[in-house]
Amino acid sequence: MKQILLLVSNRPDDAAFAQKIAEICELELVRSVDLNTVAATIKDKDVGAIFVDFVNADGFRSFESSIHDQVGLFSDRLNSNRFHYLSDSDFEERKFLIESSLFGNFIYRKFSDVAKAAKAGIRYAYVVKATLGDRAFGIKNLFHPKSQIQVIQVKRSTQKQQVVEALRAYLIKAKYPTRMANTIANAVDELIMNSIFAAPTDPLGRRTYEQTPRDADIMLEDKASIEVSIAFDGVQVGIATTDQYGSIDKQKVLKHLATLYKDEQYKMKLSVAGAGIGLATTFRNGGSLIFLCEKNSKTEVCVIFERLDNIREFKDQFRYIVNQYYY
Repeated sequence: MKQILLLVSNRPDDAAFAQKIAEICELELVRSVDLNTVAATIKDKDVGAIFVDFVNADGFRSFESSIHDQVGLFSDRLNSNRFHYLSDSDFEERKFLIESSLFGNFIYRKFSDVAKAAKAGIRYAYVVKATLGDRAFGIKNLFHPKSQIQVIQVKRSTQKQQVVEALRAYLIKAKYPTRMANTIANAVDELIMNSIFAAPTDPLGRRTYEQTPRDADIMLEDKASIEVSIAFDGVQVGIATTDQYGSIDKQKVLKHLATLYKDEQYKMKLSVAGAGIGLATTFRNGGSLIFLCEKNSKTEVCVIFERLDNIREFKDQFRYIVNQYYY
């Protein structure tokens, strides 16, 4: 028996999106907007992924209540990693999702017709496929199997700029326009900074380098080692940083992403190591974000950008926020 991809939406573009994902992931697509049917499917069937479309908080809360009432508050079938929420509005307009125990992943549609929805489904399918496994770690799991993969070991904090500049040059060679390459390089700069300064914690969970200047020279050995992975499939590029702490806080990250920061606020907060606000800017500029965390063991954060014809399309591209937390 195949696992099920459950789609809670009446929209034709959502159906095309989900159908493509189901094909690539070898899932059975089941579609319903009846809350009783949805709850019964989650309760009684082997559901690997649940795609949900709600345009307002009231509709979402009705869905949430129905699921909790019929499936149970603490059922192992209500793993937030499996829930994917579809939206025509940006994340800051869907803050009600953050408050729910059922919130895992956010999809900002940005596809204007069925054909573009199917194309987006191909991009997202490999992400979904990774989430169906025991652990989704490894950037190769988020891309087509034939994609190019390169791994860089970062041994000291001052190596960060060298890695960022090498990536920028790689992107320009791969035909990314300079402005797009700069946007991606800035996002990766933020990722590496967070891995160096925000991830390390002491046995009591306190941030080791919270007050350390970001230009400090720190050796990254043993548990402090950082890995940077780059994947490119000819259309989209992904860059992931991996640390060995597993200290990322899901709620804090989501609150940052759901907040619109002005430039002055962003610059001010950059003085605080690990603020992570730059990731919100990355999402606003067209980047997809993937957070994978095994508590107290490992964190992988990935940004993915599609190469597009002009900067306007680039910043307005289909994107998503994926949260996979393991305990």
